[in-house]
Amino acid sequence: MAPRKGTLLGETDFPLYCAHALGQHHFVVCGGGGQAKTGVPNAFEVFELANEHNQVVASSVIKYDKLDRAIMNSATVSDGKNHILAAGLEQDCQVYLLKHKVCTRKPEDKNELTTRKRRSNLTQSEEHKNAEKVITFDVDLVKTVQTDFDGDGGFQKVVRLSYDKTLLLTGGADGFLRIWNYPKMTKAHEIEAHDGEIEDLDISPSGNRIVTVSSDKHAYVWVTKDGSKHCELQWTKKTQTPYRYKACRYGGIEGNKEKCNLYTCHIPVKRGRKPTPCYISQWDSTKLVPRKIVDTGPEVISAFAVSDTGDYLGLGMISGSVAVYISFSLQRLYYVKEAHGIFITDVEFLSSSDSTRAITGDQDFSLLSISVDKQMRLHQVSARGRFNFLWVLVGFVVMVYFLFATLASYGF
Repeated sequence: MAPRKGTLLGETDFPLYCAHALGQHHFVVCGGGGQAKTGVPNAFEVFELANEHNQVVASSVIKYDKLDRAIMNSATVSDGKNHILAAGLEQDCQVYLLKHKVCTRKPEDKNELTTRKRRSNLTQSEEHKNAEKVITFDVDLVKTVQTDFDGDGGFQKVVRLSYDKTLLLTGGADGFLRIWNYPKMTKAHEIEAHDGEIEDLDISPSGNRIVTVSSDKHAYVWVTKDGSKHCELQWTKKTQTPYRYKACRYGGIEGNKEKCNLYTCHIPVKRGRKPTPCYISQWDSTKLVPRKIVDTGPEVISAFAVSDTGDYLGLGMISGSVAVYISFSLQRLYYVKEAHGIFITDVEFLSSSDSTRAITGDQDFSLLSISVDKQMRLHQVSARGRFNFLWVLVGFVVMVYFLFATLASYGF
């Protein structure tokens, strides 16, 4: 039986703001204590997943803390082995290359790893004890670029990388969408997109469209090639109170990146005494009209993610709760109340590959949630649970059939 609040994978020594799966066996978390010299580091840390005694565990592989500010937003993309990490530190974007490396573990490394695992409430298997080779990463700072120029002090709020690794997109406090050529980080387009802060943005799997959402209550779709405005999204839900867009994501259909849906999250502009619901919407990515809009309840959405197959939507709430929805129907599949003691800063689905599932088990999904409480929790729903329910239902039908057959034989 899964823990009531999800599986605690471990804790870091710095507040967490963003998380990303790195390939099939690793994930990275980013955050920090900020510029104030409180002793809380600004860092990102890579963890390796493993299965020990039928339980998913995570062990720290590398921690990079040579930062003078906290990472508040980030994005990653992989070339199959190495990973690009784009990190937002106030008005700047720093791009790192995480280079995959296999090295031999020294005896003192084993002791250090054991200490880290004990601090994170993790266990150590015989496989790890006897291993001579470990996977780690070399970290190179590739580039630092200022990406936001707001007059009150620039602040990058979101960054994305295109699937083909040729473009980097940023948005922030000054309302500009900036499209950068990667890896040179030369500016391709600078678009005065919104009157308010850009809250979120995403690029389509094909790379030809970009969507931005803002605190100004508008959402626009842009043409990547020339930076022109394609259209404004028209949300059709009739509400008594004003709403704004919180997040946006493209998601593949049935694992096909050539076909995709667009998803958006909506929260009330103001919170009144009477709780008002939040919503998620599924859009036709070609016609750009809403297909489905679903009420997710009064808990305010603070984080949003789409699984790599496009089958599931993950939500994190200001209350610390976590929910997962089936993407095509927008039906809620999973919910845990107050998984974290404070607001959730990010959620991230782990890979659905066979290699990852060999570690995480036969699950519908594996969703990572993080918070400023420094905890990393894993949420799962067993795929077998659905089949078990079907067998129970079939068994019930068979019992009813035999009951009526028996009664009929006695003339009832």
